Amino acid sequence: MLDKGKEKSRVILFCGLSNAGKTTIQNIFTKGDVFKTAPTLGVSLNTLSFKDMNFRIFDLGGQERFREEITPLLPFADLIVFVMDASDKKRFEEVKGEFHRILKNTSKKLTPVCILRHKSDLKKTIKEKHVINKLGLKGIMNRPWNVFSTSAVTLDGLLDVFKWIYEQSVGEKLEFVVDKKKEEEYSFHYPCPMKKEFENGTTYCLNRDEFIETETTNFGFHEEVNKMVLQILPDLRKDALEGSGNEICPDFCIKKNGEDVLRCPVTKYQIKTRGIKVTLKRYEDSLVLSQIYGAKIGNELCRECIYKLIISPDTILSDEDLKQIAKTFK
Repeated sequence: MLDKGKEKSRVILFCGLSNAGKTTIQNIFTKGDVFKTAPTLGVSLNTLSFKDMNFRIFDLGGQERFREEITPLLPFADLIVFVMDASDKKRFEEVKGEFHRILKNTSKKLTPVCILRHKSDLKKTIKEKHVINKLGLKGIMNRPWNVFSTSAVTLDGLLDVFKWIYEQSVGEKLEFVVDKKKEEEYSFHYPCPMKKEFENGTTYCLNRDEFIETETTNFGFHEEVNKMVLQILPDLRKDALEGSGNEICPDFCIKKNGEDVLRCPVTKYQIKTRGIKVTLKRYEDSLVLSQIYGAKIGNELCRECIYKLIISPDTILSDEDLKQIAKTFK
């Protein structure tokens, strides 16, 4: 564990082979966003301020010609995050060699290290037990270590990674609270990730990749939202459609008992975007991850961040993707 209270900043090194997903993970934490990235060339620096701690995060290129650039930074590292592509079994021996090279050159013998078994959502990945055995982690006695199975596509494991980093850095466990209520048949969840609001005050619903103008009907989530509200929504919706022609948005989601996917309380449609059905876990992970990034800009939730984090990077077209598509129309 790092000394508590001495410094208000920590240096974290993200390292590993190329194409492991290091930059994508950092973008989730430091930019509140998920998008495809180009390979990191050399070293880049990001910062993340959370509560009273400032994390300086170095992203180190994983191509062989850049790996030696890691060595001069190792003496300054307070924590090392080693990211491996769990689906790339052919490079596992190379992963093992680079991992032990980094440990050997770490002058701070107590520097915590966590290994991310990334892209764990893919089929035929290297199992966590195999990673522990082959990397010889049980023989590492001079530093805290942990292994996390992670995915930037499903967001699995990323919150656990941040909590561990924070605990090792500050010496305190980190807990997050999300707004929800539960009744006999439903649970209620705030806010709705599909609400899009513009500066002029107009709001739109993005559910199922549509763009429908809405009127916000605010009941006060903590005070008034319950099953009785669901009973009056059809009448309010009818009045709005007959009056302005717009849908209504009460700005919360519901989940029925026995289901895993959130639904719109007005249309009863499942919450879905870019082909991704928004499960409760995916929603709550996105909500908390947006709070981590949002700590930099205040206490208000960043709705755009929540929406972007729900979207898988696999569904976002890169500039290169767009160029390839454009060629087909020429």
